[in-house]
Amino acid sequence: MKPLVWALYLLLQAPGVGDATDGHAVQSWAFTGVTYLNREACRGDAATFTNMPTPEKADGIQADSNVAYVCVRQPKPGNY
Repeated sequence: MKPLVWALYLLLQAPGVGDATDGHAVQSWAFTGVTYLNREACRGDAATFTNMPTPEKADGIQADSNVAYVCVRQPKPGNY
């Protein structure tokens, strides 16, 4: 089995960007480039960044957008 790490991802949910008839938010994911060996360390950073006020963590997005951080298990970089 390949080595796995916890990776910090940015999740942007922008309501009203997609098809206005379906009422769903458009979601975009982006890898931050940060990985953790420990799930709790990743969770702690994700919670810290998610709880920051939006103007402190994002600029140039819709005011009603949600910016959150999540942890995802993935293969260790360089071991794909």
